[in-house]
Amino acid sequence: MLIKLFFSFVAGCAIAILYNIEKDYTLLCGLSGMLTWFIYYICTKLSFSEAMSSLIALLLLIFFSHLLSKWKNVSSLVFNMPGIMPIVPGGLLFKTFNNLTEKHYEVALHYGFQACLVGGAIAIGFIINEAVSKILLAAKVKIEEEPFINKKNKSS
Repeated sequence: MLIKLFFSFVAGCAIAILYNIEKDYTLLCGLSGMLTWFIYYICTKLSFSEAMSSLIALLLLIFFSHLLSKWKNVSSLVFNMPGIMPIVPGGLLFKTFNNLTEKHYEVALHYGFQACLVGGAIAIGFIINEAVSKILLAAKVKIEEEPFINKKNKSS
Protein backbone atom coordinates (compact mmCIF):
# COMPACT_ATOMS: atom_id res chain seq x y z
CA MET A 1 0.00 0.00 0.00
CA LEU A 2 2.89 2.38 0.71
CA ILE A 3 4.13 1.91 -2.84
CA LYS A 4 0.69 2.81 -4.20
CA LEU A 5 0.56 5.88 -1.96
CA PHE A 6 3.98 6.91 -3.20
CA PHE A 7 3.01 6.53 -6.85
CA SER A 8 -0.26 8.41 -6.39
CA PHE A 9 1.81 11.22 -4.86
CA VAL A 10 4.17 11.09 -7.84
CA ALA A 11 1.20 11.11 -10.23
CA GLY A 12 -0.21 14.24 -8.56
CA CYS A 13 3.19 15.95 -8.79
CA ALA A 14 3.62 14.87 -12.43
CA ILE A 15 0.20 16.26 -13.39
CA ALA A 16 1.09 19.52 -11.64
CA ILE A 17 4.27 19.72 -13.71
CA LEU A 18 2.41 18.73 -16.88
CA TYR A 19 -0.20 21.45 -16.34
CA ASN A 20 2.57 23.96 -15.61
CA ILE A 21 1.36 24.72 -12.08
CA GLU A 22 3.74 26.86 -10.06
CA LYS A 23 6.56 24.93 -8.42
CA ASP A 24 5.52 26.13 -4.97
CA TYR A 25 2.34 24.05 -5.22
CA THR A 26 3.77 20.85 -6.73
CA LEU A 27 4.15 19.00 -3.43
CA LEU A 28 0.66 20.04 -2.32
CA CYS A 29 -0.72 18.77 -5.63
CA GLY A 30 1.04 15.47 -5.00
CA LEU A 31 -0.43 15.39 -1.51
CA SER A 32 -3.93 15.96 -2.89
CA GLY A 33 -3.46 13.08 -5.35
CA MET A 34 -2.21 10.83 -2.58
CA LEU A 35 -5.11 11.77 -0.29
CA THR A 36 -7.67 11.15 -3.01
CA TRP A 37 -6.29 7.73 -3.83
CA PHE A 38 -6.05 6.80 -0.13
CA ILE A 39 -9.71 7.72 0.50
CA TYR A 40 -10.70 5.78 -2.63
CA TYR A 41 -8.70 2.76 -1.44
CA ILE A 42 -10.20 2.85 2.06
CA CYS A 43 -13.73 3.10 0.64
CA THR A 44 -13.20 0.14 -1.69
CA LYS A 45 -11.84 -1.89 1.25
CA LEU A 46 -15.02 -0.99 3.16
CA SER A 47 -16.98 -2.68 0.32
CA PHE A 48 -18.24 0.48 -1.38
CA SER A 49 -18.61 0.25 -5.15
CA GLU A 50 -15.99 1.87 -7.34
CA ALA A 51 -18.40 4.65 -8.29
CA MET A 52 -19.36 5.41 -4.68
CA SER A 53 -15.71 5.26 -3.61
CA SER A 54 -14.84 7.72 -6.37
CA LEU A 55 -17.64 10.07 -5.33
CA ILE A 56 -16.59 10.04 -1.67
CA ALA A 57 -12.93 10.51 -2.58
CA LEU A 58 -13.81 13.37 -4.91
CA LEU A 59 -15.95 15.15 -2.32
CA LEU A 60 -13.14 14.94 0.22
CA LEU A 61 -10.66 16.11 -2.44
CA ILE A 62 -12.84 19.12 -3.16
CA PHE A 63 -12.99 19.97 0.55
CA PHE A 64 -9.21 19.52 0.91
CA SER A 65 -8.43 21.55 -2.20
CA HIS A 66 -10.76 24.30 -1.00
CA LEU A 67 -8.82 24.47 2.28
CA LEU A 68 -5.52 24.56 0.39
CA SER A 69 -6.80 27.24 -1.95
CA LYS A 70 -7.79 29.45 0.99
CA TRP A 71 -4.42 28.85 2.65
CA LYS A 72 -2.35 29.56 -0.48
CA ASN A 73 -4.78 32.11 -1.97
CA VAL A 74 -5.08 30.40 -5.38
CA SER A 75 -7.88 28.73 -7.29
CA SER A 76 -8.97 25.33 -5.99
CA LEU A 77 -8.55 23.91 -9.51
CA VAL A 78 -4.80 24.05 -8.91
CA PHE A 79 -5.26 21.18 -6.44
CA ASN A 80 -8.40 19.56 -7.92
CA MET A 81 -6.95 18.56 -11.26
CA PRO A 82 -3.81 16.77 -10.02
CA GLY A 83 -5.80 15.27 -7.17
CA ILE A 84 -8.45 13.73 -9.39
CA MET A 85 -6.05 11.86 -11.67
CA PRO A 86 -5.54 8.80 -9.42
CA ILE A 87 -9.28 8.01 -9.50
CA VAL A 88 -9.97 8.66 -13.19
CA PRO A 89 -11.24 5.35 -14.66
CA GLY A 90 -8.42 4.84 -17.15
CA GLY A 91 -7.81 1.26 -16.07
CA LEU A 92 -11.48 0.40 -16.51
CA LEU A 93 -11.47 1.90 -20.00
CA PHE A 94 -8.37 -0.11 -20.88
CA LYS A 95 -10.07 -3.31 -19.69
CA THR A 96 -13.16 -2.37 -21.71
CA PHE A 97 -11.31 -1.93 -24.98
CA ASN A 98 -9.02 -4.88 -24.34
CA ASN A 99 -12.04 -7.16 -23.93
CA LEU A 100 -13.69 -5.63 -27.00
CA THR A 101 -10.67 -6.49 -29.13
CA GLU A 102 -10.66 -10.02 -27.73
CA LYS A 103 -14.39 -10.31 -28.53
CA HIS A 104 -15.45 -10.78 -24.89
CA TYR A 105 -18.42 -8.48 -25.26
CA GLU A 106 -20.18 -9.20 -21.97
CA VAL A 107 -17.03 -8.52 -19.93
CA ALA A 108 -16.35 -5.40 -22.00
CA LEU A 109 -19.90 -4.20 -21.35
CA HIS A 110 -19.42 -4.73 -17.62
CA TYR A 111 -16.16 -2.75 -17.51
CA GLY A 112 -17.56 -0.06 -19.80
CA PHE A 113 -20.59 0.35 -17.56
CA GLN A 114 -18.34 0.58 -14.49
CA ALA A 115 -16.21 3.24 -16.23
CA CYS A 116 -19.34 5.25 -17.04
CA LEU A 117 -20.51 4.99 -13.44
CA VAL A 118 -17.15 6.19 -12.10
CA GLY A 119 -17.05 9.04 -14.63
CA GLY A 120 -20.62 9.95 -13.72
CA ALA A 121 -19.75 9.89 -10.02
CA ILE A 122 -16.87 12.28 -10.65
CA ALA A 123 -19.17 14.60 -12.60
CA ILE A 124 -21.83 14.43 -9.87
CA GLY A 125 -19.16 15.27 -7.29
CA PHE A 126 -18.27 18.45 -9.17
CA ILE A 127 -21.96 19.34 -9.52
CA ILE A 128 -22.48 18.86 -5.78
CA ASN A 129 -19.44 21.03 -5.14
CA GLU A 130 -20.80 23.82 -7.32
CA ALA A 131 -24.26 23.65 -5.73
CA VAL A 132 -22.89 23.71 -2.19
CA SER A 133 -20.57 26.59 -3.06
CA LYS A 134 -23.48 28.62 -4.43
CA ILE A 135 -25.60 27.90 -1.35
CA LEU A 136 -22.79 28.84 1.05
CA LEU A 137 -22.05 32.02 -0.90
CA ALA A 138 -25.73 33.01 -0.82
CA ALA A 139 -25.86 32.30 2.93
CA LYS A 140 -22.71 34.37 3.49
CA VAL A 141 -24.21 37.30 1.58
CA LYS A 142 -27.44 37.03 3.55
CA ILE A 143 -25.56 36.96 6.88
CA GLU A 144 -23.53 40.01 5.88
CA GLU A 145 -26.70 41.92 4.90
CA GLU A 146 -28.66 41.02 8.04
CA PRO A 147 -26.79 43.20 10.59
CA PHE A 148 -27.35 46.20 8.35
CA ILE A 149 -31.10 45.56 8.37
CA ASN A 150 -31.14 45.14 12.15
CA LYS A 151 -29.23 48.39 12.69
CA LYS A 152 -31.61 50.21 10.41
CA ASN A 153 -34.66 48.90 12.29
CA LYS A 154 -33.15 49.76 15.71
CA SER A 155 -32.36 53.36 14.79
CA SER A 156 -35.94 54.07 13.63
